[in-house]
Formats: sequence, C-alpha cells, structure tokens
Amino acid sequence: MNSPLSYVRARSAEQKEERRRHLLATAREMLRQSPAALDLGINELAREAQMTKSNVYRYFESSEAVLMDLLVEEFAEWHAELGMALARGGKAGASVEHIARVFASTISARPLLCRLTSILPSILERKVSFERMVDFKGNLLAVRQRAAQDFHDRMPDMPVRAFEQLVKHAVPLIIGLWPLSNPVEIAAQVVELPGLEGLRYDFEQDLEHALLTLMRGLVSPVAKHPGSRKARRSQAA
Repeated sequence: MNSPLSYVRARSAEQKEERRRHLLATAREMLRQSPAALDLGINELAREAQMTKSNVYRYFESSEAVLMDLLVEEFAEWHAELGMALARGGKAGASVEHIARVFASTISARPLLCRLTSILPSILERKVSFERMVDFKGNLLAVRQRAAQDFHDRMPDMPVRAFEQLVKHAVPLIIGLWPLSNPVEIAAQVVELPGLEGLRYDFEQDLEHALLTLMRGLVSPVAKHPGSRKARRSQAA
C-alpha cells in the first residue's frame, strides 16, 4: 500500500495542473485495473496517488468530478483519433457507410470512454456543482462541434448541423448499447441460450448500424432540399 508523500502545496498554475493530471492518471490506472468498476472512491484515489484525502479535494469536489474530467479527456483523445481515421479515407467525398464505420470503430476502440458515457446521466452528473457542470457540458459541446465539422469536411453534402445531430444522438446510443453489449455474468449466460439470439448485442456492429440508419435519415432531407449540392446535380442531369 502506498503512503501519502510529504505534501507541499502547489503554488503556481503549472504545479496545480501537474497535481490534477497526476490524480487523473492515477484514476485512469485504477479503472484500467478494475474494468467492471463503475465508481471511484476518493479514499482509494488519495491512497494510490500518495496524497491525503483533503488534498485531493483541493482539485476535485467529488469522485464524480474526477470521472467527468476523465470522460472529457477520453472524448478529446477520441476526436484526435477520429480526425486521423477520417483522413485515411481521403479529403472529401466520403459515404455515409464510411462515416458510420469510422465513427463506430473509433468509439469502440476506447472502452473507458464507452464505460464512463454509459453512466453519465445515472451516476456522473449527480454530485457535482452547477459551475462544474457548466464547464463539463461546455467541453463536451466543443468536442461535438469539432467532430461534426470533421465529418462535414469529409462529406460536404451533409451540413454541419446534421452532423451535430448525429453526434448528439450517438451519446444515448452509447449509453444504452454499452451495458447491453457487456452484460453481467448471469445475463450473459442467459442470452447465450438457444432462442435468445435476438437479445444479444455487439457494440461496434450495432452502433455502426444505428449510426448508418440515423445518417440515411438525415441525408434524405438534405438531398431533397433545392439548395443542396445533390439537388443541383440532379437538376443539371
């Protein structure tokens, strides 16, 4: 067991950010070692980070606030990976199938993101201050807007606003599909029984299918709009 290190108060902004990053890195490692855990105790975090509980509270108001910051980090890292994955498909002219495939594969490659998103409304948002929630929601919205712009850059016929709606609806899909695709032991055994195949979920496959269905619904009105690029091409033909 680790023992708290001699504590020296962080004075500069850089020192405070270093402490905050250390706590987040410690929390990330704790969750990696316990993949079934859906919460994080401040006592345990303080012990693993070799800090006292009171010092942890200097940087985070609750364990939920720690997890929320981890989720923001996960979405930011996902966005960086998304940009690289989309770039491999060329500059523009991507299909809805390609967008859905890249979206689903990059999300499913980050199980911690999926895990934290799945408990976002039920656990993470319960014990944080109004100010902390405003900051959290603002960060998530910024990632959503940047991702929507990236999708639009690859598929200009579909407006940014439509892609923002796609990312918005992807969140409740993750919230629902992740626990269904990773059921508790007894439920996992039951759905393997003959005749219950329809109750089995494959996270990446089902997410891709749902995103593709959403995109096709979003693309159809765009294609029919007289000002859209597709409509202009149809009229020219």
